[in-house]
Amino acid sequence: MSAVATLCGEPRADAAVADAIERCVRLLRDRLGARLVGLVLTGSFSRGEGTVVAVERRLRVLGDVEFLVILPRDRDHRALRPALKAWGPEVSAALAMQRVDVDVEFGSVDRAFLGRRARPSIFVYDLRTHGRVLWGPADLLSRIPRLDASGIPREDAVHLLFNRAIEQLEAWDRLQTALPDEALLDVAYQRIKLTLDVAGSALTFAGRHATSYADRPRAFAALLADAPALAARLPETFTKELARAARAKLAPSIQEVLPGGPAEARRPRLRANIAAGIPALAAVLRWELGQLAGGDAPLPTLLEHWVDAQPWRHRARGWVKLARHPLPPPRPLSARRAAVLAARSTPRALVHAAGAAAYLALTGDGPATGAVARLLPLAGPAPVGAADERAAITAFWRWGIRND
Repeated sequence: MSAVATLCGEPRADAAVADAIERCVRLLRDRLGARLVGLVLTGSFSRGEGTVVAVERRLRVLGDVEFLVILPRDRDHRALRPALKAWGPEVSAALAMQRVDVDVEFGSVDRAFLGRRARPSIFVYDLRTHGRVLWGPADLLSRIPRLDASGIPREDAVHLLFNRAIEQLEAWDRLQTALPDEALLDVAYQRIKLTLDVAGSALTFAGRHATSYADRPRAFAALLADAPALAARLPETFTKELARAARAKLAPSIQEVLPGGPAEARRPRLRANIAAGIPALAAVLRWELGQLAGGDAPLPTLLEHWVDAQPWRHRARGWVKLARHPLPPPRPLSARRAAVLAARSTPRALVHAAGAAAYLALTGDGPATGAVARLLPLAGPAPVGAADERAAITAFWRWGIRND
């Protein structure tokens, strides 16, 4: 195993996260044995930019500690996915006994992914550039073909925006219920990540991918100087908000991340903060989709064009992959609706468009937008209320896209 360098900016938290990572390595070695080809730390902690705050006498990791488990064959990857999904919460529960609150996520690929199937993407670029090999050959990640930041497909930047928007749907509805301070902290942190990734998406789309959160405010300011059409659409306060988000991500405190006051007052303030993020994401999404479409238009029109423009090869691959999903869907699917929608677009584009429609309508809790009925292959009657529609979208997205 390679030595683990700095994981975050606070020494006490750094040591605690390093111990948590060691526990994960031991667990996977013990349970997988010879099937463990490699284990790679990914995400913010692999870049030394993990976010940890002290909550009373405990440490709370904001976001996930993410690992990529390399397995010998595709059949191992598919067979072990349910177990890996269960082991993450098991490790988290054990670490909570040591006063470290952290969500652990084990993703997996087969060994051939590194050489043949690692298509250019934000994830693959960051994995090859910043991933830390914790177990396995030291040159494991060098087997991924070299990729320049300018070679990341622009569509991958668009997917990042859609994914962040759908995460906000979940956060919005969680705030309807009485949540402990730790859960409110997670919701507030997601809003910080949204700001950082709105800027990150625009940079990647423009061929200027900036992996480091510390670098994004400066890189984004340079992009705006060269992209007046984008600058004109963004809220005037966005650049200042981006600088605050970078500070909160890299040197966090509860006061920096979470509004003060009792939980009853925090929830509506956090909801208002989520709604306040809509204009910036919508501005960047319209800018990106307009360039892909070859001309500007209202965002709903561009979303329809995006859905219909997906290549046929991506449609076939996406629906076959969904049909072979190793985990059962969270809600029953309709084969008839799936066949109709397969002729129109990919599962990813359809749920992304549904999520965007629900996100743009987020300031209200009235009737559903109708996006589920039009865009998702779910069986049964369509949701009537906006909250039920958001729940259907996020459940399908987590199953078929986010955790795939």
